[in-house]
Amino acid sequence: MKRSAIFILLILSGGCLSAQTLFTYGKHKVDKEEFLRAFYKNNTGDKSGQAMRDYLDLFIAFKLKVQAAKDRKMDTLPGQKNDLVNFRLQIEPNYLTNDSVVHALVKEAFERSRKDIRIAHIFIPFGESYVKNASVTEGNNMIDTLAAWQNVQKAWAALKNGADFGLTAEKYSLDPSVNNNKGDIGFITLFSLPYPLESIAYSLQTGAYSMPFKSQAGYHIIKKIAEKPAFGKMRAAQILLAYTPAASNEERQKQKKLADSLYRALEQGSNFESLAKQFSSERNASTTGGLMPDFGVGRYDPVFENDVLSLKNDGAISKPFETAYGIHLVKRIKHLPVSSDSSQAEALFKEAVLQDSRAAIAGEQLTEQMLRRIGYQKKYKNELLWPITDSFLVRNNFISSKGTGEQTVLFSFAKEHTTVKDWLTYIKKEKDKYSGSTPLPYPAIMKTFVSLRAKEYYRSHLEDYNAGFRNQLTEFSEGNQLFEIMEQEVWSKASKDKKGLQQYYETHKEKYTWGPSVNAIFFTTDNRQTAEDVSNDIKNYIKKWRTLAESSASTIIADSARFELGQIPGAREDIRPGQITKLITDGANGTTNFMYVLNVYHEPAQRSFEEAKGLVINDYQAVVEEKWIKTLKKKYPVKVNEKLLHTLAE
Repeated sequence: MKRSAIFILLILSGGCLSAQTLFTYGKHKVDKEEFLRAFYKNNTGDKSGQAMRDYLDLFIAFKLKVQAAKDRKMDTLPGQKNDLVNFRLQIEPNYLTNDSVVHALVKEAFERSRKDIRIAHIFIPFGESYVKNASVTEGNNMIDTLAAWQNVQKAWAALKNGADFGLTAEKYSLDPSVNNNKGDIGFITLFSLPYPLESIAYSLQTGAYSMPFKSQAGYHIIKKIAEKPAFGKMRAAQILLAYTPAASNEERQKQKKLADSLYRALEQGSNFESLAKQFSSERNASTTGGLMPDFGVGRYDPVFENDVLSLKNDGAISKPFETAYGIHLVKRIKHLPVSSDSSQAEALFKEAVLQDSRAAIAGEQLTEQMLRRIGYQKKYKNELLWPITDSFLVRNNFISSKGTGEQTVLFSFAKEHTTVKDWLTYIKKEKDKYSGSTPLPYPAIMKTFVSLRAKEYYRSHLEDYNAGFRNQLTEFSEGNQLFEIMEQEVWSKASKDKKGLQQYYETHKEKYTWGPSVNAIFFTTDNRQTAEDVSNDIKNYIKKWRTLAESSASTIIADSARFELGQIPGAREDIRPGQITKLITDGANGTTNFMYVLNVYHEPAQRSFEEAKGLVINDYQAVVEEKWIKTLKKKYPVKVNEKLLHTLAE
């Protein structure tokens, strides 16, 4: 008992240490974690103790301003609320994925991508029309499944007794190609099979076969025949001389003769792309020139792959060969080998993993984590719910039964209950997805229902469970409120205070002088060619530059102003009237600008109030802001934990 009490005290004291208050302002406090998070995020350079102390002053001012905005309830303004909702929707997906599982799946995909494996397959599907050696009652799905199970057990027993895999496949497998290949489906690679089957195949030792595996379609037994280093992918083009369904021998011979003629023409230097456009039966050949999507092993008919992947050099063309689809002539364009750089795994496979069925694994694990975190508790037995559901779907009306009402709780999360009524509303919509004669799989539908409710609850309460998400929302909201309060208390107030601006200018005139400068016309054009045309003919344009800008439909913008030499692009030492500065093109938007120099002033000169107004407003805003912060410090007295700050600075 004492040991438990001490352990609890240690946890509590550790919590206090980790949430040490660095400073308070009025009745509000900021702990060291919040400050350090902001400091390290916004100070990518200097991390010294002095830099930390300097940043603390800025951070205190920030918190004071935001608190002033909160006191005015600026966070309740419609624009603020809408911005926060939109930002939330934007960042939510980043916190609703199971990154650790996805990373593991990507790593697994990379490792599997490095080898191709040759497999054989016994497939016994569900359904009476497919089952060999079994008597099945029509329409009884359970018997269908049982019959398939019985047959796969027979095949499994035969293999364990030493039967040849190919002969066993011929006897039991219902794969359509088994009569031709005895179950040998050739080499496959990553993403060739559904993920569960792929995992079985890649886990086997060469020569071994798997236990029966049940999928939604039926039962599978897989044998690994061989493995080799992965081929990668082939980029190729083909001429396909297709057969019509049930093609006659005469038609086949005709296509073979045409294929031989085309091959001889290619040997003599004819253009493959041109012949493909003219003769290939592929639907898009006339536009693609026969170019195929990049492919690897396991994508096409083994005969096709064997002939094409055996081409040794780029540019090599296969002799005509036949598949069930017709006669093929294939040109190897480029071999794309498998990457051996594990650092590229995320870039190579993450998107494919997320689009593949294996992503469901990450989703299921994330759902399980969500259910634990949100305090999922089952409150009602499903066995009692199914008859109520049947009755509701038949009558389209709920009737209370044995103390169960519409508001009876089925399950709950931390702050939310899901009731019988919620379930019935959901199942009423779901039933249309199933055929009328098929009994609804209530347990599976309930599992999906719980998952959907959990994900929606977790999403809407995400800030309660994820500190990173909560911090991002807080930072965005406070940043938005800061902008709103600064506009009211500093920026707008300072720019509208004409008397204050004039007085500040008169008091600080010495700050507002021109250094060496020029008067110039500044041209901005929508593209470089327009800029070159204007600059080459500048004498005709310079006296009518205003008319030029007004008549150009915004393709040319021009204005006259005074610029210090530091603002002039290019060489400035020999700047002179009549000079055209270097043309500068903005790579982001494609605009090009340059200046035409009217006058040059080598000596410093006083700026008038109008010339200095932008600079004056900027400086005067700082004065207004400083006065405002002093007022805020009186309203929210600041106290810094100097001892803790000293520790952090060290």
